[in-house]
Amino acid sequence: MRAVAVILIVFYHLRLTNVPGGFVGVDVFFVISGFLITNLIIRDYEKDRFSFRDFYMRRLRRLGPALFVTLVLTLTAGWFILPPALYQSTAHAALATIFSVSNILFWQETGYFDTSAAYKPLLHTWSLGVEEQFYLIWPAALLLALRYLNRTGIIVALIVASIASLALSEALLANHGSAAFYLTPFRIIGFGAGALLAFTGWQARNTISANAASAGGLLIIFYVAGRYSEATSFPGLNSAFPALAAAMMIYAGPTAVMNRVLALAPISYVGRISYSVYLLHWPIIVYGIFLFGQAQTSGELLIMIGLTVASGALLYHAIETPFRRKWNGEFLVSGKRLGWGSLTAALTICILSLAVTTERGFPDRYAPEIRALLAELDRAIDDRTEATGEFTCNATENSQEIYFAIFADCLPDQTERMIVVLGDSHAADVFMGLQAAYPHHSFVQLTGNGCNLTNPTSETEFCAPFVKYWQTWLHDHSRQLDAVIYTQSGGSLITKGIGGAERPDVGKIESLLRTLAQFHPPDVPLFFWGPRVGFEPTIDVAIAGSDDLEDLRTFYHEDRFDADFALDALLQDTLARRPVHYVSSVTALCRPHCPTLTDQDDLYIVDYGHWSLAGARQAVQTVIGSHPGLAARIGSSAQSLNN
Repeated sequence: MRAVAVILIVFYHLRLTNVPGGFVGVDVFFVISGFLITNLIIRDYEKDRFSFRDFYMRRLRRLGPALFVTLVLTLTAGWFILPPALYQSTAHAALATIFSVSNILFWQETGYFDTSAAYKPLLHTWSLGVEEQFYLIWPAALLLALRYLNRTGIIVALIVASIASLALSEALLANHGSAAFYLTPFRIIGFGAGALLAFTGWQARNTISANAASAGGLLIIFYVAGRYSEATSFPGLNSAFPALAAAMMIYAGPTAVMNRVLALAPISYVGRISYSVYLLHWPIIVYGIFLFGQAQTSGELLIMIGLTVASGALLYHAIETPFRRKWNGEFLVSGKRLGWGSLTAALTICILSLAVTTERGFPDRYAPEIRALLAELDRAIDDRTEATGEFTCNATENSQEIYFAIFADCLPDQTERMIVVLGDSHAADVFMGLQAAYPHHSFVQLTGNGCNLTNPTSETEFCAPFVKYWQTWLHDHSRQLDAVIYTQSGGSLITKGIGGAERPDVGKIESLLRTLAQFHPPDVPLFFWGPRVGFEPTIDVAIAGSDDLEDLRTFYHEDRFDADFALDALLQDTLARRPVHYVSSVTALCRPHCPTLTDQDDLYIVDYGHWSLAGARQAVQTVIGSHPGLAARIGSSAQSLNN
């Protein structure tokens, strides 16, 4: 079953379309861990030989050496591949992993402007943090239960804890989904299911029930891996299905037909090396994206799969196995040597991580011109944060308490002939650029991070109160409006296919236009400012991978933007038949190249597509200059205000 779990995870991270829910492989691992660890504790307890020291030394022997090597390799490769900010964040993750709290770190980092998972080579260690926290708590909790509770009491406690965790996880999904995903108290269902089977010893009593359980469990795992996706509410109640399926396969026992299939030599071998494969697969994929881009063709995917399995096998045989091998009943690597070696490795990783953190990712690795750009990037991010009103007039997940209280202060002094900018953080960029390019005009900012209108907003989403407020405000002030400009990120209008291949999603576009029609006040011109292109990798990676300014200008090949160009063409065609004025960002800005630097050699963008202040000023002037209707509208409104 370990083989199935790790294959699903690797295929999911390679973005294969047949396993969009392959992340459930982690939940399968949790069930296996709960079963094996509980079995081990009960067996030693019943023989009166349980020792916390022995328990944790076994865990260290099983998990530690391969993990330490993975962290060192990841930090070493990061020196040559990662730009300073990402190298620094990777060092933070390595430090957190050493202390088994990387899941907490990644939970705390979650946010709208959080770095994409594709640029976090240690993100997968969150699941190790969850497992290690389970190992820390469960032995003592189980021993207390065995001492003070009877069999029925323990069974009831396990069931209640699992159901309570599942219910809390479901309740948190709406507004605190990252906590439900990353934090241990909300992932108990998997461990609980495995522990329950281990404690009760439940197993199928006949061939028919065993075969039905094993086949049914495997089918459920494959079904949810094929049906779930990143859009699925998870974990919550949906996490119960892969946990139940894994429990069914354990319940079926080793003689069940599908379990015998999984015990065949090639599959069994993948299961044995699964831990090492899991450790290395994500750093390999992430660094592969940095160096060569996302694997998309069948050949590229096969190379990545082969490299991942081969690397995992090497780590297993060279590092993982020697520390677990015995000779004449004794470990080849004694407990004392293991302990001192692990302490040395942990201290070394801590020192390396602290050095990377203290030196801010070692920007001195780069030429002076590149170092200057990286320093400018830090300033540009701060300038954008201030200019867009990131913590005030631009709605965020944490600004609800202050936003409505200060909204009146966000309005222009002159409240006639106002032009509204509506949408997500990309709309905030447009507002920032308009303010910079036309400082004497009356612009109104109705923007929020992630608050686009692609999907109908429910009352449980953080954007809901803001979006509802904006809709009411627009209709209440329609007589004072000269125009409404709507824009958003193109990402939510694009569907990803095999290997990350992207294409416009007609259904999402239609949904957006239906919702937008409800916000559009009658008799007020509506300009749909088309989505800009998305840069991959992000600009800091491009800077680090460039030799000079000219190299950066041409870093991104045009074929990287095929999906963005297709989306722009589809929106132009769709809106040509509607009472909406389409303003193309792509046509205006991406000829001959989508800009990374302004005409004055300032940075144009600060991440994958958000503009810098200088970039926003140049962008809005260029786009408005390419659209006579919008240019005339802004010009006439400005003239009216000046008169």
